[in-house]
Amino acid sequence: MKTLLAVLGSTRPGSVSHQVANQVIAGAKSAGYQVVEYHINELDFKGCLGCGACRKMGRDCIQKDGLTPVLSALHQADALLVSAPNYYSQVSGQMIAFLNRLYCMTNADHTNRLPAGKKLITVFSQGAPEGYPKYQPTYAWYNQCLTSKGLELAGTINVGGNSDLSPEGELMQRAYRLGAEL
Repeated sequence: MKTLLAVLGSTRPGSVSHQVANQVIAGAKSAGYQVVEYHINELDFKGCLGCGACRKMGRDCIQKDGLTPVLSALHQADALLVSAPNYYSQVSGQMIAFLNRLYCMTNADHTNRLPAGKKLITVFSQGAPEGYPKYQPTYAWYNQCLTSKGLELAGTINVGGNSDLSPEGELMQRAYRLGAEL
């Protein structure tokens, strides 16, 4: 059975990014995926120390905290779903810290430690209208950081304050399809 690792970055249960991520998850489950879900705000973890031990030793981060099982699950997963709200023109601080900790997924010779072929879906939410141009470079940067680890971007969704979140709406149907087509 294939596995989708979902790292949900909102600080609020039931938030817009969670609602859309749940549609992706429902689609993945319909395609036979097992889902392993982590809510980043419920994890007790620290940011990257910049110590370089991961690269020197060719292993996951030496810090043992709430992110340890997430990093371990990432190696086993077939796909990764990341959702993140936009707080003050950037993804939430917790999701930046998560991204920083993925530094350990690159070896000292700059090769990726993750097996090739893992799919990636990202969901970004904001109060501004859907597709608001000011935020697009932020989302592109976040996606690029993740794809630099060898993840293959299967799709990204930008949810705006004006987005239709009804189950039959185009955005939620697209979210479902992205999960189902992993």
